[in-house]
Amino acid sequence: MKKILLSCLLALGIGVNAQYDFSQDFEDDTTGFYQFGGGGFNTVNYCSATTSGSLTYSATVTQTGWFADLLEIGDLYGQTNNGQAMTVSFNYKKAANLTGTLYVMYAELNEETNSWSITTVGTGVTLGAAAITTCENLSTVIPAGTFDPNKNYGVGTWLQRSGTSTGALYIDDFVVKQAVVTNAPACTTFTSPANGSTISAGTAGLSWPSVPEAAGYKVTVGTTPGGSDVLNTSVIGTSINTSLVANTTYYAKVVPTNNVGDATGCQEITFMTNSTVGHCGPLTSSAPTAIAPIRSVSFAGMTNTSDPTPAGIGSFPVHQDYTSIEFPWYRDISTMPLSIVGSNNTNITNGWAMSVFIDWNNDGDFDDAGEAYFNTTPTMIRVVGIPTTIPVTGNITIPAGTSFGKKFMRIKYNFCGTTIHDALTTGCTNMINGQVEDYTINYIDALAVSDVAKKGVSVYPNPFTDVLNISDVKGVKSVSVNDISGREVKSLAPAAELNLSSLKTGLYIVNLKMEDGSVKTFKAIKK
Repeated sequence: MKKILLSCLLALGIGVNAQYDFSQDFEDDTTGFYQFGGGGFNTVNYCSATTSGSLTYSATVTQTGWFADLLEIGDLYGQTNNGQAMTVSFNYKKAANLTGTLYVMYAELNEETNSWSITTVGTGVTLGAAAITTCENLSTVIPAGTFDPNKNYGVGTWLQRSGTSTGALYIDDFVVKQAVVTNAPACTTFTSPANGSTISAGTAGLSWPSVPEAAGYKVTVGTTPGGSDVLNTSVIGTSINTSLVANTTYYAKVVPTNNVGDATGCQEITFMTNSTVGHCGPLTSSAPTAIAPIRSVSFAGMTNTSDPTPAGIGSFPVHQDYTSIEFPWYRDISTMPLSIVGSNNTNITNGWAMSVFIDWNNDGDFDDAGEAYFNTTPTMIRVVGIPTTIPVTGNITIPAGTSFGKKFMRIKYNFCGTTIHDALTTGCTNMINGQVEDYTINYIDALAVSDVAKKGVSVYPNPFTDVLNISDVKGVKSVSVNDISGREVKSLAPAAELNLSSLKTGLYIVNLKMEDGSVKTFKAIKK
């Protein structure tokens, strides 16, 4: 998803109708059809009549496309949104050297910022370096239930350019048709949780199969049959998250709906929660072939390299589970830096940002005070440039009064303009072209010291700021300091005071190599 600021929007000029039917061949005018980025019209590389739309990609113009204004709230521009499936088709040619993946896209209007959030649809068409001189067609169906009847949308073309390739793309014969319905939809039922099942408490994901003519779904969850005291909402899509308490029986129903009416006779299910606390997920992406992955995460003196290749946007896992990796956090440390390195994405005109969510009180959600970091525009941590060379870094502060033990941490990484991206605002929001990684933080009361180290010699203070003292250096031959992964980061001559100011905040292993060949080992935290 990309945020793009447009101006001078024009109206479609079609009458109110229950069915959307729009075409553009670029011959007369482009009323109701808008171009952004670099481009114009072309009278050579057309597919019908004498003119096509031309989209130019250069070193300075990296995102560009055409789209139709449609599906307005009420009849502001003469079109009513019915939320139904939509078929989008267009013809195209292209110049040599321009490469990438060409998609159908839809754009959602944010009326407060007058920006459009772009979402690509389907797998797209891969464009090689060779010129395309004979018109080819791309056609995609956007499923029913994609469009919220209470929001404004556009639909059009989008090229996810490869690297820094340049050239022109030519679009012609753009056609959009939306289905019309005359009947209320049929019922559906939950695939998760299953009727009669027992699931974890915490944040649970409810999901169900789509119904072809449904524009949305009414979902209720209660603690009594027919009840809605836990959840009572309408959903665009086929899933929603809700918070559940442990050891409780719940009742749930999903009712498909459209502009004709609600499905009738839909059955309620029942399920129970156990004493285990879970978290929402796995999260999904609406553009799974255009994911920008997290390459590595560094925290508490440890680095996890999840994707060592410098690949750009492509097909990568959306949600990765690294909860078996435990980052140690000791009592006397209140703040620690976290750094992530992203994919080698060459679109340097926009930024990439991270948000972090930590379930400090182990209740299965990220809704409590101090559990969300960098997830609003004022606190956003964003980098503009090639992410492989510029890490995204921010400080994580633990809330006062947090109990000791293992805590669940979620890191999200996504495209971000000058305002926070929707995918980064909550820990449970699905992604567009970003990635999610889950980890564990082990909040520890005190440092554990090896039995050998306890005999006679000690290091202090612990935690330390810049200087770590050794109580007795007699018989010490050399000193080495390793990070938590085992990599040696410092080698020093024996001294009563060790200057370790160059080390980053985190946990370290201090090894005193004795003249008799033995080694005394200590764990020490640098604040």
